Amino acid sequence: MLWETVEPIINQLEDDHTIEEWQELFMKWDNHHWHDGEELSEKTGVLMIDSNAVTTAGSPDLDALHDLLKQHVQASISDLYLVSLFPYSAKPTDTAVNPRIRLYEDLGRFKHEFELMYDTDPDVYNEMQFNLLEETDAFVERLAQGATKLRVHVQSFRGMPEESIQRVIKVWHTVLHHYKPHGQLILAYEGDVSELGSYMSVADAICHFDLASHTMLAFAQGNAKKLSDWANRIEAPEDGKTYFNFLSMAERDPFEKNLIEPSVEMILAAHSILFSLQGIPAIDYRTLLGVETPIDHDALIQELKTDPYRLQVFSGIVSQLNVKRTHPAFSPYATQRIDTTSNQRVFTVERKAEGETLLLHTNVSNEPVTLKVNGTNLFTGEPVETIELDAYGVAWIKQ
Repeated sequence: MLWETVEPIINQLEDDHTIEEWQELFMKWDNHHWHDGEELSEKTGVLMIDSNAVTTAGSPDLDALHDLLKQHVQASISDLYLVSLFPYSAKPTDTAVNPRIRLYEDLGRFKHEFELMYDTDPDVYNEMQFNLLEETDAFVERLAQGATKLRVHVQSFRGMPEESIQRVIKVWHTVLHHYKPHGQLILAYEGDVSELGSYMSVADAICHFDLASHTMLAFAQGNAKKLSDWANRIEAPEDGKTYFNFLSMAERDPFEKNLIEPSVEMILAAHSILFSLQGIPAIDYRTLLGVETPIDHDALIQELKTDPYRLQVFSGIVSQLNVKRTHPAFSPYATQRIDTTSNQRVFTVERKAEGETLLLHTNVSNEPVTLKVNGTNLFTGEPVETIELDAYGVAWIKQ
């Protein structure tokens, strides 16, 4: 029984609930029809999207959003990271996804085509304030309503001792894998990942908050050295664990807003870097679709067809995703080696898995670069010995 596994952990926390109350909680979910997610693979790609991004007649429309995603991104994206909900008004006590709303009725339509990811960040100030039973029930409810990935932000446990935070996350990690063995508890930790310590043992993936800033610096300097050095310092995760990589998050501006006159090539180069690194990649819908505020469904489709800039960004990112999905060396668990010795204008990553070796080159400068290579161009299928990378050019080569 699940309780027997988590009881020793809970006994080390400030918790006033009885054994009977905990057993009743888990018994409530025993009869639920559980559906596990897919294992992480090269096909895994997450689209971070605001649930009110698409409207009809001026109002948010989940049916219109569902239609857009099903028709235009389902073939390339495996997961939706839903970062807000409507039409329910937010309360100060609500977490990012309020478990009391009718998640199944409103968002169940998405889980037939995508796996779902939510935040579960309690806003607490001390251990006595934290109701572990209630928060665990909310955690399980997200899983029951279709979530296969849950992101927990360490800094949302304000005022709690680090040991207690780790024990709470350990409880949730155990619960998640009981109900969904392929599920992922993704830990957001806004600090030096080298200081994570035992947090790695209670999470399946760790968020990298520094990728965007290092990528922007590389573009600003036209030099990949600091980006390469940073990536080279990242420790290889334990077996079965990985990282969660992104260029922008819901709480921040989209990545391209931090660039001076971002070109299509720069945005595609940034995503090449994102997809090159070991981990689960998350794409911001604002970048992919070229929107910042909710937009009418039909207007969005028309603009994607007629605006060359937005069309090239959309088709370019999708093209990279489609290539990525077909090569096991892009798996979040595939090994990586960062090349820190070659041309400093080029960020180069070697990925290996299942006997396949890829060399992924991204020019971070506004000058062309010539590289000697030996392999097959993944975008064209042609054999190559020399490649000419244009400004912010990308070349993915299979050796």
